[in-house]
Amino acid sequence: MATKMKEVDVVIVGLGWTGGILAKELTEAGLKVVALERGGMRSTANDYSVPQIRDELRYVQRHDLMQNTAKDTLTIRNNPSMEALPMRRLGSFLPGEAVGGAGVHWSGHTWRWTDMEFKVRSLYEERCGKDYIPADMTIQDWGITYAEVRVHGRGFRQSGKHSRPDTTGRQPVRSAARPRVSAAAPLDGPGEPDVQRGREEPGLPPVPAPERERVPRLHES
Repeated sequence: MATKMKEVDVVIVGLGWTGGILAKELTEAGLKVVALERGGMRSTANDYSVPQIRDELRYVQRHDLMQNTAKDTLTIRNNPSMEALPMRRLGSFLPGEAVGGAGVHWSGHTWRWTDMEFKVRSLYEERCGKDYIPADMTIQDWGITYAEVRVHGRGFRQSGKHSRPDTTGRQPVRSAARPRVSAAAPLDGPGEPDVQRGREEPGLPPVPAPERERVPRLHES
């Protein structure tokens, strides 16, 4: 028999990057929010610390952080007369499961889109002509521009406080809200001196990205 829960103002299906941001904004606006997420419970100590996180078979080969295609997947057919069959190997398209979604796989790191990515069709037609894109290809410009969403991108980067795991692996450690600067922490490797000079000359302090603060990284991909 179904269990009836208390009513809330908003139900969010999927607590990844998008759902997490929506939950934060809506709760801060005074609404009661419930977020639904599939997948098992995860913790820093049990899932994201050494040596567990170095399990290449579990994460790289068996995609433990990703959607289980044995339970839920896409169905594919090449034409209407074919029977749609389940897709069991998703290749580079790997939806995440559990809180954080695929963002957990990418160590919480994401790049902001550029202006050109909002108007791909227009730019192709401008460069190659109106007939360059086939008639049956559905590629379109976005209905919004980079200028319209830029402020939200800044808010996404600056929002709230970011966390890093305690050295004991027991709980996250909260750090201060990110300062309003654009330079990232210097990278490791042979190019580091150039990166260091590039941020020091304009007087920009470093801002650690989430993946720089999580110890260790989930895995190399």
